[in-house]
Parts: sequence; C-alpha cells; structure tokens
Amino acid sequence: MMSEVKVSTKGQIVIPKDIRKRMGLKPGDKVKIEVLEGKKAIIQPIVSPPEDIFVKANNEVIENALREADKQDEAKIRRLLMNLGIQD
Repeated sequence: MMSEVKVSTKGQIVIPKDIRKRMGLKPGDKVKIEVLEGKKAIIQPIVSPPEDIFVKANNEVIENALREADKQDEAKIRRLLMNLGIQD
C-alpha cells in the first residue's frame, strides 16, 4: 500500500486513515522513522510492552534469576560441544 501526502510548512505529514488502521496506530502512539540510502525512509510503530507484565523484584531475586539463566546457557553450550564431538 502506498499513499502520497504533503509536508506542511512545519515539516509535518498526516498518515492517511487507511494506513493508520492497517498499522494499528492510534492517537498518541509513537512511530520511529529510519532513513535508508538515498531519499527513502521507513516508518514503524514503536511497540511498548504493557506495564502490567513487569514485576518489581529486589536485587536478590534478580541475581538468582540471572545465575539460573547462566547455568542454563552453560548446559546448552556443553550439550552443543558434546554433539560436535568436543569434550571438556
């Protein structure tokens, strides 16, 4: 889908309604603009995760979670090396 829009004297553009709908953009949403080579750009919505999925945790909980993730990563690396025929 392509649309032609006009740049205002303030440098603003209006994203047409059908494109906003297709991209799921609502008033107040933010977009990022990435400039490509030449005179091309990509406009993408900035998607933020909902705040209610986050949990407040103290440092001890965070450290334990990171330590457990490291253990799992080490186990995956050992399995990969073993599958490749490389021993510790």
